[in-house]
Amino acid sequence: MTHRMIGWLLGILYVRAEGNEAERFVNLCRNHGIVLWGLSVDEKRKGIYFYISLKDFYRLRKIVRKSKVFVVVKRRIGFPFFIQYLRKNISFFAGVFCMFGILILLSSRIWSIEVSGQSYHTQESIVKYLNKKGIYCGMAKSELSCQGMRELLRKKYRDIGWISVEETGSCIHIRIKEVQMVEKEEEQKKGHLVADADGTVVSIVTRKGTARVKAGKKVKKGDILISGVVNIKGDGEVLVGKDYVHAEGDVILKEEENYREELPKNYKKKEYTGRERKIYEWDFFDKKFFLYNPLNNLESYEKYDIIREVGLLCPEVSLRFPVKSYVKLFREIRYVSAGYHEEEAERILEEHYEDYIREKKEAGYGLVRTSVRLAESEGSYFYQGHLVFYRKQEKYRTIHKKG
Repeated sequence: MTHRMIGWLLGILYVRAEGNEAERFVNLCRNHGIVLWGLSVDEKRKGIYFYISLKDFYRLRKIVRKSKVFVVVKRRIGFPFFIQYLRKNISFFAGVFCMFGILILLSSRIWSIEVSGQSYHTQESIVKYLNKKGIYCGMAKSELSCQGMRELLRKKYRDIGWISVEETGSCIHIRIKEVQMVEKEEEQKKGHLVADADGTVVSIVTRKGTARVKAGKKVKKGDILISGVVNIKGDGEVLVGKDYVHAEGDVILKEEENYREELPKNYKKKEYTGRERKIYEWDFFDKKFFLYNPLNNLESYEKYDIIREVGLLCPEVSLRFPVKSYVKLFREIRYVSAGYHEEEAERILEEHYEDYIREKKEAGYGLVRTSVRLAESEGSYFYQGHLVFYRKQEKYRTIHKKG
């Protein structure tokens, strides 16, 4: 066994020797102390096969010349030839080595943080908080402590009743369950319910406080509708004191306004000429790189739109290692004179009117009557009319006690 190992380290050759004096060749090798083993005879070609050490092979030159045989190396075995093979294929083995090195490096780091079970807190806010505390995608696993993460999140988010942090491969799984925190209600400030616009009272229902107006009365912005001051009377309706409360009730106010939206008949219309240029841009840590300067290729464009698409090359590690790619599309435009037809103008003005009513409804207004219509002047179309809204009043004013 030891002989084989030493032979492999020094190098072994499997050789074929051809010639009429092969027997003499073997005897000469023996006389010169050259060891041959694994001998076999090829009677057809009058040759022999044998194994010989690399060191002894270089001593065969004189013997080969004397015995007039032809020596051919059939196979090379051993460490010296393995090193030679590595040298010839160094790029392949270097690539394999680098691949395993990269795999080991990547597998030793965290590349994803997943949060599940939450309803109020978003995954983005939790990941951003962990990033500030030094827990981020790309960090080494050796620096991670699941127990430390649990304590960190519990301390930050008081409404988390149960939390689990688990490391699986290169991913951190955070599972949480939120609980509803019972918070002490802040004492309401004592105040009057007042009108937030001019209008007419449609109805009033008082639950707490003193009503100052009745249905059908016109009020101005800031007038008190329900007072937070309650008079306390004794026998004979004699005023004995005052109590201050937070006025509560339902007051519906009717508000009226004149609506007008104008649209010019003639306008400048934007058209694309068909000429365009696409530009690629990369952003590494707030430093921008271009393939070329886009303005040098757009000097003939008088006006153009820029459509920009942006994406993160690696979203998981973007907080620590921001790398972005951009695609900019420059499209040449020109403006030509155009005009609205009556049907087109009516459609546009109606859409604007519907958007306006939608915004009013989102603000708490209820439309009860409208008389809007399309009209035309010399240079424009316009939508105009009278609108009537009902709105519940919810504006308060703090009570300032005297004396």
